[in-house]
Amino acid sequence: MGAQPQTKVYGEAIEDFCRICGFDEDRFWEDGWPTAAICDSCGNESGIADFGAEPGSWPGVQNLHRCRGLWLGTGAQWYAPWNKPRDWDLFEQVENIPSKWRTPAPPPIDRARRIGSRSDHASLGTETVCRICGFQGPTFWSDGKPTETVCPCCGTESGIGDLGTPGDHWKLRWIHTRRGYWVGIGAPWAVPEARPAQWDILEQLSGLPAEWR
Repeated sequence: MGAQPQTKVYGEAIEDFCRICGFDEDRFWEDGWPTAAICDSCGNESGIADFGAEPGSWPGVQNLHRCRGLWLGTGAQWYAPWNKPRDWDLFEQVENIPSKWRTPAPPPIDRARRIGSRSDHASLGTETVCRICGFQGPTFWSDGKPTETVCPCCGTESGIGDLGTPGDHWKLRWIHTRRGYWVGIGAPWAVPEARPAQWDILEQLSGLPAEWR
């Protein structure tokens, strides 16, 4: 028998949406192969940043979350702003991404391992902004040490789910990945009653320190 087609590995026969941000005004994948289209919204090129070998598995989709988290860290700025709809809504766009490119959830965190690796990462000193979602208020890090405070917005525990080192792309990958995953599933609040009535996720993300973007 000849080689089997790779459509099931690389994607659907036709994908008219960006796997990173959900923009749906172009053809990004066709017959299971990328078209090299560059997304007007997030600026990612199909077949490069959006590669996912196993849709529906964490190893197969975590790079999509990482790229989405990087884009969100910039405030979800449009690559081609002249094509941005006037009534554009981030969540409505992200919902265009099929669930298999947004789920499943990441594996459980090994707390002991994360605690043991804290010395390999850095802090800005005292931090009152969540590194993942930009929520402001609680002291997440004090004098360079995590307070293990759980963010009421994204649910990340400081010193466990937010470890990273500014300027080190590899050590920032978990922050970017977690941010992208959280928004990919609709940015649910860990403490729903703490969510402001007029909450604006992009305004909140704008408060992220540049070191964690």
